Amino acid sequence: MHAVVIAGSLLVGELDRALVGAGDLLIAVDGGADALARVDLTPDLLVGDLDSISMLGLADLERRGVELLRLQTAKDETDTEVALRLAIQRGATEITVFNALGGPRLDHLVGNLLLLTAPWLAPARVTLVDGLHAALLVDGDASVAGRPGDTVSLLPLSEVVQDVRTEGLLYPLRGEPLSQGATRGVSNEMTGGQARVTHGEGALLLIHYHER
Repeated sequence: MHAVVIAGSLLVGELDRALVGAGDLLIAVDGGADALARVDLTPDLLVGDLDSISMLGLADLERRGVELLRLQTAKDETDTEVALRLAIQRGATEITVFNALGGPRLDHLVGNLLLLTAPWLAPARVTLVDGLHAALLVDGDASVAGRPGDTVSLLPLSEVVQDVRTEGLLYPLRGEPLSQGATRGVSNEMTGGQARVTHGEGALLLIHYHER
């Protein structure tokens, strides 16, 4: 099952309506419901402490009978983490999260990237996207669809990632380790429409950047 999570109200113009609407489960995180309303989509579930959704948007979803999980403001997890846990509990094997990479909050950005390493997320392939980026944990083997010249960066989220191998990138890696505290994996370049990354032990973050 493919779950789509709208994690904020920013970057509304960048929402890929076709991808969002194709999800089997559509979860709005707080003000993400307003982003959906602007592209005429209704979530299956609204999650959050409701500090950023508009009053009109909330009233409309309540009138429609949309499932609502109202969270306390003081809690140990972000609204986005709760939404991801719900997606896993409901059987998602693929999760796409919009708006988790944008906005002014650096702490939320870093927190969302590190959240990809959570063991409870292992049943699903999770991709964080905005209008310019896609970020995901390689999890041993990952493919990237794009265009020649797109930027692909590989960042270790563990002390060392062993046996990193790439195909379709300008600067290939042939079974070499990547270590935290170094920038060797930053700003590689796709040579065609497809690239592939594999690795051994360790946690490896892949960020695909495209200028469109």
